Amino acid sequence: MTDLPGNLDGRRRVLDAIESASEPLTVDDVCAATGLHPNTVRAHLDVLLAGESITREPAGTGGRGRPRWLYRRPEPVASPLRYLVEALTTQLSASADPELADSAAERWAQAIPELPVADSPDDAVSETVDALNRLGFRAVASPVGDAIALTGCPYAALVEQTPMICEIHTALMTRLLDQTGQPVGVEAMDVWARPGMCVARLNRADLQPTRTITVSATDQFDSERTRS
Repeated sequence: MTDLPGNLDGRRRVLDAIESASEPLTVDDVCAATGLHPNTVRAHLDVLLAGESITREPAGTGGRGRPRWLYRRPEPVASPLRYLVEALTTQLSASADPELADSAAERWAQAIPELPVADSPDDAVSETVDALNRLGFRAVASPVGDAIALTGCPYAALVEQTPMICEIHTALMTRLLDQTGQPVGVEAMDVWARPGMCVARLNRADLQPTRTITVSATDQFDSERTRS
C-alpha cells in the first residue's frame, strides 16, 4: 500500500523523536513526544524496524501481556576508513618502527571479521578479494589467481602525502591471506602499475607451469626495431 502524506509525516515525527532522544524510548515515550495514538505509533515503528531505520530491545523482564520494547537509533557501523585513519594517526605520527605497517594493518583488519580457513589456494585468493571489496576497494583476481588488481582505492587522495598507506595495504593483504591457512602470500605490490590501479603479485607454490618460454634481449630489440 502506498503511504499517504499524513503517514509519511507521522513516521518522520516518530523517527525524529527516537533519533533526538539521548536514551531508548518506549511506545509511551514516543506517543508523548509526537502526540500520536499508540496504535499509530506501533504501526510506524514496525515500518521503521523493517527498514532498519531503528532497532529495539526488551525493556527488561515484565509481567504478562504485551512485551515492552525500547526503541533507539542503530549503532553506527564501524567504518574501514576510520580504522585506517586511526591507524595512521597513531602509528605514523610518532614512530619509525620498521614493523609500523604491520601493526597498523593489524588494527585496520579489525574492521572485518577474521577470514575462515580456505579449502584451497584458489579459495584463499577469493576470500581475500571479497574482504578487500568489503573494505572499500574494487579488487579482482587474475584468471590464474596469481595476482590481485586493486582499483577505486578509497584512500588514493592520501597516498601522495602518506605513501606508507601502500605498505599498510600490502601488510593488510598479507594478513588476510595468512588467515586463510593456505600457502599463498604477497610477493610484491606494484603501486600505480597503471593510473588508478595497483597490482599485488602473489606467491603460490601450487602454480607451476608445464614449461616457460623465455625471450632473449636480442629478440626483444629486433621486435621493437621492426615496430619502429
